[in-house]
Amino acid sequence: MKLGIISGWNDAGLAKVAEYGIKYAEFCINSPKEGSAVYENVGNIKESCKKYGVNVAAMGRWGVTRLLPDGSFNPEELEQDKLLVNAAAELGCPVFNMGVNPVQGMSFEENAAIAIEYIKEVKAVADEKGVKVALYNCEWGNIFFNKRGWDIALPAVPGLGIKYDTSHCINRNGDTLKEMLEYGKYIYHFHVKGTLRIDGNHVDDPPAGLDLTPWGAVMDLLYIHDYEGVLSIEPHSHVWSKGKRADWGVMFTKNYISRFILED
Repeated sequence: MKLGIISGWNDAGLAKVAEYGIKYAEFCINSPKEGSAVYENVGNIKESCKKYGVNVAAMGRWGVTRLLPDGSFNPEELEQDKLLVNAAAELGCPVFNMGVNPVQGMSFEENAAIAIEYIKEVKAVADEKGVKVALYNCEWGNIFFNKRGWDIALPAVPGLGIKYDTSHCINRNGDTLKEMLEYGKYIYHFHVKGTLRIDGNHVDDPPAGLDLTPWGAVMDLLYIHDYEGVLSIEPHSHVWSKGKRADWGVMFTKNYISRFILED
């Protein structure tokens, strides 16, 4: 396993990754038309990656409207997804993360059937380019975030995987260890994000190691499933996002999680 971090895709963002002493970056590209911008700047991103000794481990898009209210594909979002898959291939990035949004008025089964066809459209391009597609386990614009959805989507789309984040399961009052035991073999990319939940209420997403996630057991489950991908740090706290706390939080997580990583 290797350590990474979510960052901006511009030169400053990649410079910051290197400043932390981390060699893998992840891009979360959610703004409209941002996929086009990344695709058009692949050459510049390559130069920055080479300059700072950073590799792109994953990229993806969260919370976008891939299915329109009538259940048809949103052509603009499909184009952005395909552009990003091509950009990923150009950058040597192995994983593209995505979800597909629910459509109001449709049954879950109807929605899932259409969402699967959308995923197949994206995955066809990804297969040609040697990029793996993973479903993120967040509910933001996504119906395939847990067992109910995975049991439909994963068999329907051979080679489809999961981008896993323990905090989402914990904050749904789920059993993240049970989930990882059952579906760990499908994990293509992993987010390191702590979370603190007290008396049934979400309090904060502090740096991993300052939270309630059983990180030792989580890491053991990744080893059980022979996970060899990137552990991508996701700074996500309103408490640990400003000033000196921001950098301290990242370095704390880096040092804490690194203790669980076997050296090559």
